[in-house]
Amino acid sequence: QSDKEGGLPEELSASSVNMAADKDTQQVKALMEELEELRRKLVEKDELLKSAETARNSKSSVQSQVDELKCCIAEKDSIIKTTQQQLSDAKIKLADKQALLEKLQRQAKTSNQMMEKLQEQLDSMESQVSSLMLVFEDQLKDQPIPPAEDYDARPLCLDPLPEIDDIEETEMQKMEEAMKAYLAALAGAKEKQDEESLAAAARARLHLQSFVFKSDV
Repeated sequence: QSDKEGGLPEELSASSVNMAADKDTQQVKALMEELEELRRKLVEKDELLKSAETARNSKSSVQSQVDELKCCIAEKDSIIKTTQQQLSDAKIKLADKQALLEKLQRQAKTSNQMMEKLQEQLDSMESQVSSLMLVFEDQLKDQPIPPAEDYDARPLCLDPLPEIDDIEETEMQKMEEAMKAYLAALAGAKEKQDEESLAAAARARLHLQSFVFKSDV
């Protein structure tokens, strides 16, 4: 009985040890599970941090691209505005040139009309010159030569007078000079085709006509 009573505490002590060991094992196991859970959460957090970093880098890259696109758009807007201004200036210059062209066309039309009018006047003057030349030649042909018997050979006590031939020759020279001046005025009017040259030709014609009419009388 004493042996049985003596062996009982040892059994109780082993049982207590086993229970304590089981308890420790369970605690270790629980700690291991908790540690594993913490490791898993840490890995998840690392992945989240990496994803956040990647997203931040991606956002930064996208923002950089957006800024670059904005810069390109601003440059293109500036180019478009400059081009529009140049186009507007070109339209204004084109309108000015068109107006100048129309003005030159009107002036050319007026000049052509004036040239036609001047040509008609010159043709009329040339016709008048031809008529005057015919009259002048007829005057020379029809001028009578006095017969010799009509002259009185007796000398007269009068102041010497210029001979008729000298007078006629002088008039002829003046008429020829007037004719040359008229022809020169006509040539000048043809070349210049302005009012001043036409007026000079008209004056020369009147001067020539005065000789013709004088000889006619």
